[in-house]
Amino acid sequence: MEIYERRRQRLLQLLAERFPGRGGRSALALRIERQPGYVSRCLNGQKRIGEAFARDVELRLHLPPFWLDGVRTDASPLSSQQRALLEAFEALDPARREAFLRAMHEAAAPT
Repeated sequence: MEIYERRRQRLLQLLAERFPGRGGRSALALRIERQPGYVSRCLNGQKRIGEAFARDVELRLHLPPFWLDGVRTDASPLSSQQRALLEAFEALDPARREAFLRAMHEAAAPT
């Protein structure tokens, strides 16, 4: 499963768990300060959930970093190497973050 689909699935999970029922998409959009149409397109798969949007959603909904990516869902402490990597990543501008993530996905892809 590619990262964009994983993020979409996790956002759908959040919608079902935190904003159930009628009006849930609008409530989610209001909570993350986005237009309802934009959120609907993301949830429907018409719009990819990019790096900046994913991190912003996690921040606004008080989720652990990279939760939408499915990377860390537990509360176990990070190693010093993991912390250093996250700190270096956070220091990058958004374009470099996207480029870094693309490179990482390419490097991890089976050959």
